Amino acid sequence: MNELDQKGVLCVGRVYCDLVFAGLPHMPKLGEEVYAESFSAHAGGGAYITAAYLAAAEQPTDLCAFLPHGPIGSFVQNDLNKSGISKTYTEEADASWGTQLTVAMALNDDRAFLTRRGGAPIPDSFDRAINDPTIQHLHIAELATLLEAPTILERAKQAGLTISLDCAWDESAMDAGHVRELIGEVDLFLPNLSEFRRVFDVAGEIEFFTSEMSNWATKVIVKRGADGATLFHKAYHISAPALPCAIVDPTGAGDAFNAGFITAWLRGKSDQEALAEGNRFAASSISSIGGATGAAMIKKTGS
Repeated sequence: MNELDQKGVLCVGRVYCDLVFAGLPHMPKLGEEVYAESFSAHAGGGAYITAAYLAAAEQPTDLCAFLPHGPIGSFVQNDLNKSGISKTYTEEADASWGTQLTVAMALNDDRAFLTRRGGAPIPDSFDRAINDPTIQHLHIAELATLLEAPTILERAKQAGLTISLDCAWDESAMDAGHVRELIGEVDLFLPNLSEFRRVFDVAGEIEFFTSEMSNWATKVIVKRGADGATLFHKAYHISAPALPCAIVDPTGAGDAFNAGFITAWLRGKSDQEALAEGNRFAASSISSIGGATGAAMIKKTGS
């Protein structure tokens, strides 16, 4: 890899234990029970999953997060130890915060989540991390993390880092009055289509929103599932189709897309090439159960 490829990425956000139920006949309803064909437990959360795919693409990657403790935490630690992600800036969560976990229910090409958060969003090691000379880019995995710790933007900018931000579905975060102002401070914003519509209060065909997005210096990359992805930047938009593949579990596909796009962007690729890489990483994710399991495919095939 050349010098450009060596830009280190710091992923910040909450780390969860994902309990993944796949092969559901339909989503459960109150008062009823459904049976899944498979179950597995994995390290999860956007910060970890994106970091795992970045590491698989040989992008130097650090995780800045609290790690779960106890029996649940062992799943997270085992996956993290195998991922190639640096744990230099991770800290163990306080036991009094309780367990951070997500129940993910995968149905065909979509999924639903039930999540429990707890404790602080970012450890004190953040300031040491952003001043690490090997780190040049900050990825914030959840909009809620930014709202809980808004000063991380200015601190990262003062350290000379470029910044990307995922959304993650959180109604209170997306509806916050100053959320667009914060989004305007990052280099890349990567919501899925539902999140994009909620944050920007838009409806209709996505391609018609070029004029509405023309005043944004931030590149807005909208993840559209089976319809691929669309990028808005100032007065133009471009799209790239999804790659055909068998859908096993869509959990974490958006986080994998983030890693593909960020890797290409940091390496000076065009927007079209970055969208294509994002879609390639997403296809690897949905082809296996567990948000970061498909990272092994990226590592095997190369970045």
